[in-house]
Amino acid sequence: MSYLVLHMDKFKKEAVRGIQSHNERERESHSNPDIDYERSGHNYDLHEPAADNYAQAIQNRIDDLLLVKAVRKDAVCMCGLIVSSDSAFFEKLSPEDTRRFFEESKSFLTEFVGAKNVISAMVHMDEKTPHMHFLHVPVTPDGRLSAKTIYTRESLKKLQTELPRHLQSRGFDLQRGVEQEPGAAKKHLNTREFKQQQEALHSLEKEAEAVSASLEQRQREESVLLERLQSYERQAQEAEKELAAQSDIPAASMFNYKSALETAGEIIERQKKALAAKSIVDAHNEKLSAEIHSLHETTAALNRRITHLEKEKAEEEKRFGASILNLSSSNQNLLARLEETENFFRWNPEANQMRDDYEREQREEARRKEAERKQKAQELEQQERQREEERAHQAKEQEQQKALEVERQLLEREQQRAQSLERRPRGMGMGR
Repeated sequence: MSYLVLHMDKFKKEAVRGIQSHNERERESHSNPDIDYERSGHNYDLHEPAADNYAQAIQNRIDDLLLVKAVRKDAVCMCGLIVSSDSAFFEKLSPEDTRRFFEESKSFLTEFVGAKNVISAMVHMDEKTPHMHFLHVPVTPDGRLSAKTIYTRESLKKLQTELPRHLQSRGFDLQRGVEQEPGAAKKHLNTREFKQQQEALHSLEKEAEAVSASLEQRQREESVLLERLQSYERQAQEAEKELAAQSDIPAASMFNYKSALETAGEIIERQKKALAAKSIVDAHNEKLSAEIHSLHETTAALNRRITHLEKEKAEEEKRFGASILNLSSSNQNLLARLEETENFFRWNPEANQMRDDYEREQREEARRKEAERKQKAQELEQQERQREEERAHQAKEQEQQKALEVERQLLEREQQRAQSLERRPRGMGMGR
């Protein structure tokens, strides 16, 4: 029997956009090789969206609550439940029954969280195993936004027990995941380890399918050999009947010796053929019996392998189900610790004062660092302006120096020309 997979996550505001992009397949992800985008057209949402996007739907629901206090920026504004099972479970279902499985799950979860709080119920058929992402705003019955109130350790345990029971009543052959024994070591799987476990389970299923196919082939071969063996046995029986028959050979005389001789020859010839056929049939029977015996041994080995694989697969599914539960259990442990911390601050005035002092110091430190950053930026900007002014001043001085140098050179040439004219003798250059 397969196990139900039910995993819960909590999301803050900054994660909502990414969740929508993944669920709606708004763009191709190169980091998730499990998605076959050619099959993405088979995905479907079982919930009619109330807004254009997840963020708007969440905000609309929060606005409806008319909360007195503003929602904190780091508050959990959306929760997600993943519903699935192993591939063997879905292989037994038709597309219609698969959709009905998710519809029944969605109906049960909707009743658990409240219909007004549902954001999406997206079914993914383009990954290795079909699964549903059920998203909702965590609103309590008394109209508060509080995921920790909805998902306590007890409520999650109850949900993980009652959902498979509900699905069983609707005709689905699956059971609750294995519950962690008290005091047992818990292992929290990361995404890579979780996928590795899925791959191992998928590999076992493929190997079992291959062994089953080989067993069916061997059984077909054995059936053909048995038919041939039965045919040979019938031929051997006919030969034995021929040999055992008491043929009357007429007494020969001078009047009928020819016909008596012909009759005797026919009888002898039939018995010779019967002996030859029996010899051939006996040889075939011996060969076929050996082949059938070998097939029996191969079939027995394949049956043992299938039994081993089924046992190994059942153990892997059991570990798989337990790991899923442990993921949720680990989250709940963290939530419980967080709740204990919040209760400590809530009922301890001194701790509250310490927390307030710490938060105030953090804010002041942040303001101080921001002021220092702005001052530093201003200083750098001022320094840059000064450097620009200096470079402009230097460039201007260089231009002035160049102009003075050109003017000096012109003046020198004029002076040299004037001196040259003064030294020139009078009348020089005139004709006689």
